[in-house]
Amino acid sequence: MKTTEKQDRDFDKKFDLEHEAFLASNGKTIPVTIHKPVNNGEAANNVGLKDMSPKIGEDEMTMDKFNEMMALYNARVNANQVTLSAQISAREVQKGKERSDKATGAPILDSEGNQTFYPSRYKITLIFKGGTLVQNVSEAMYNELELNSTYMFKGSLGFVKDFGQDVLSPIWQSWEKVA
Repeated sequence: MKTTEKQDRDFDKKFDLEHEAFLASNGKTIPVTIHKPVNNGEAANNVGLKDMSPKIGEDEMTMDKFNEMMALYNARVNANQVTLSAQISAREVQKGKERSDKATGAPILDSEGNQTFYPSRYKITLIFKGGTLVQNVSEAMYNELELNSTYMFKGSLGFVKDFGQDVLSPIWQSWEKVA
């Protein structure tokens, strides 16, 4: 089978890219993905060339309009928002245990000679359409939320520490009583 010059050039480009990736990997094999444009040059993602057109209708785009469009685009692409309507079904306070020296087992005392304790943990159980969520909350949030009331919680997803482990969990920035 005979190859054309274009096929030879394409093969050489691909081989060069793969060879450079191999050299950069210190001998370890790494996957190489070569992205090619599709649909007459449009990018193969959510935003096509028509979405980035410099004209809107018949009017030319102003810098303010462009900045507004980019802000909307960034808000969609980089969104990390969680909204949940849930009822508080249970509230629990786990009293902090006494602190003790790991080597001797003796209680750790403060400067006045009083025994010290780990901070208390505040937990709430949220019931929402489709499931339940038991979550650690701050003391201020715990004191503000009423049992058997429904709230609209707004926040984002993030990693929180739970007994030394990072756990992906909603982090609530605001809540509003709805019922």
